[in-house]
Amino acid sequence: MKIKKFGFYFLLFIILVLVVKFYFIIEDFLPALATACVFAYLFNPIYGYFLKITKRKSLSAFIIILIIFALIFIPFILIVFGLQKEFSVLFTENTFNRMQDALTGLQNFFYDQFSLNISDYIDNFKSQMSTAVKSAVTVIGPKIIFSVSGLALYAFLTIFIMYYLLIRSEEVIATFKNYFPLSYANCDKLLREISLNTRTLILGQLLIAIIQGTLTGIGFLIFGISGALLWGFVTVITSFIPFLGTFIIWFPAGLIQLAQHNYFSGIGIILWGFLLVGNIDNVVRPKLISSLGNIHPVTVLLGVFIGLKEWGFIGLVLGPLIITVLLILIRMFREEYLDEGKKID
Repeated sequence: MKIKKFGFYFLLFIILVLVVKFYFIIEDFLPALATACVFAYLFNPIYGYFLKITKRKSLSAFIIILIIFALIFIPFILIVFGLQKEFSVLFTENTFNRMQDALTGLQNFFYDQFSLNISDYIDNFKSQMSTAVKSAVTVIGPKIIFSVSGLALYAFLTIFIMYYLLIRSEEVIATFKNYFPLSYANCDKLLREISLNTRTLILGQLLIAIIQGTLTGIGFLIFGISGALLWGFVTVITSFIPFLGTFIIWFPAGLIQLAQHNYFSGIGIILWGFLLVGNIDNVVRPKLISSLGNIHPVTVLLGVFIGLKEWGFIGLVLGPLIITVLLILIRMFREEYLDEGKKID
């Protein structure tokens, strides 16, 4: 029995060392793997539908890839053209002159109405805006250009992995059950929990995006800014971008209104964005997702912050999901190996 016990822990130690080593090797590719798994899970019912029609796995998977490209590419084109139009209006010499006049008028308004001298705040704002623009040109621009090749590799890996997950989903599940160190019953339970929580997190994110887009469109209508329906739709899409998602819609719109001396609309839409649209993520997301499934709000909030830091966009789903799965695995490990009568001899 002592030899058996030694062999068990020695083998467990070797496996853990290799798993840790393997993790650090593929760490940079985990977002692509996670994205592929999420997409394969989401589109598996549609894949099954096309498989019944075409009777060919490869063709059905290729159709799913084309659908995903359309769902991503078309909204991306809309966002690029929409933002190009906004920035072409915003970053002109005439606009900068109007902004200068608007800030001067705002300073005079506070002084005349409330006897408040806000010149120092205005100067500080100008300095910060100038620094931000220079940083965007000298730092962010080159980084975006440099990251194009990384994005192409990320997309290729995601598509490649998703393709094989779709056409060999049954084999993947069977392999997982055979190699994962839990009983088949607990493996089935774990897969059901992952499926349920993934659906909950994705549905929650989609509802958050729709709420933010709706609020943005309502804000544009209230403050008389044109294109409320279009920019509401674009906000639904950009809300999936971490941190800057909705900001890149309503903040430039507010600056344009200020540059055109529409102080009520400009200040109004910026406050609307900061106080309402921007706070949806922090306030509504945890409660909404926890109400859709058995996920604690703290798990959602903590998972989102960790996920965004480690994996970017896909971390919105992956972060809370990993914490949830970790808790499930700890419970199953206790049931399998630590309960009375199941300890290693």
